[in-house]
Amino acid sequence: MRPAIARMVAALRAGVGVAAVTSGLLAGGAPLSWWILAPALAVVAGWTSCYVTVAWTRGLLDWLVGTDLLLTTLLCLAIGHLVPHIAVAGSTSWVSLTAAMAVVSAQLAGRPALWLPCCLVAAGAMVVGSRLAHGPDGGEYAGGLMITQSVLTALVMVIVLRAERSAVKAFADLEETQTEAMLAAARREDERAQLRMVHNGPLTILTMAFHAGAKRPSAMVRQRAAEALDALRDMTAAARTRAGDIRLDDRLATVTAWYEALEVTVDLQPCLVPADIADAFAGAVAEALENVVRYAGTERAAVLLRDQEDVVRVTVADQGRGFEPALVSGLGFGLREDLAGRMAAARASSAVRSRPGAGTEVHLEWARG
Repeated sequence: MRPAIARMVAALRAGVGVAAVTSGLLAGGAPLSWWILAPALAVVAGWTSCYVTVAWTRGLLDWLVGTDLLLTTLLCLAIGHLVPHIAVAGSTSWVSLTAAMAVVSAQLAGRPALWLPCCLVAAGAMVVGSRLAHGPDGGEYAGGLMITQSVLTALVMVIVLRAERSAVKAFADLEETQTEAMLAAARREDERAQLRMVHNGPLTILTMAFHAGAKRPSAMVRQRAAEALDALRDMTAAARTRAGDIRLDDRLATVTAWYEALEVTVDLQPCLVPADIADAFAGAVAEALENVVRYAGTERAAVLLRDQEDVVRVTVADQGRGFEPALVSGLGFGLREDLAGRMAAARASSAVRSRPGAGTEVHLEWARG
């Protein structure tokens, strides 16, 4: 707000300065002395240029406002030497115009407690200068007008400054609330990620070991257990930065190999995706295959990967017993968090289609760009 006000004042001041200097030149001549009037107009022109430049680029600085009011006070005291006697009365002279603009500009600087007394001094100088020039009204009209302008502008700025403080406080409160909400959401997402890790790690390993029966756990189960242990350790350490693209088809081939209890038919088209996207697809496919092992009542499943330019699609299908999704409240943690939640966190989508007796299809999709 303050820079906008400063630029508005600079624009107005430029117009008033041009008008004042032009009026002073037109009103020059006997009985005024050019030896006094010409230097005064030159100072006003130079100062106006300086004022406009500083106010436009740096704002209404204290030294700028203070110097302006000092120059205004001197012009008011010398009004009898700068305008014809007939123009001393009222507020039509170029000195009165310059003085009125100066006191209004000072209040718009936003420090009424400091500049209002100075403006009242400038108004008093107008009265004194007019009386020294033997003005018809003794400068009462011009001085009174300057006082009125100063007080009214100061009151307006007090109201504006209070509104600004209230707005700043409200914005700060809103920003703090949004920050807290973002932190809370980040904490919730971190908790969900950890739950997904536990669900798709140790719990899955236990299921695989259970289905292995009394047999010694296979090398694949032992490898999967080692990977899950490493992932759990990473949860307590600093997050590792993963960058670049990786082969999603290779990643999914590794995942499907984990499930020795299933005969998984794979059709994986070569595909490069960012590491976090590959993680999401791998976790979701693992959850889908885990559900086949647990609930489908079949030992066969199929995983299909297609990279169609801007869209990567993965389908996990089985011809098991199926289920009615509408009758499964919340679809359980695995489908809700480890599958749908994982894909949503990676800005991807998922859909589960199933019917009792007709098997289940899990569709995963990520759009590039």
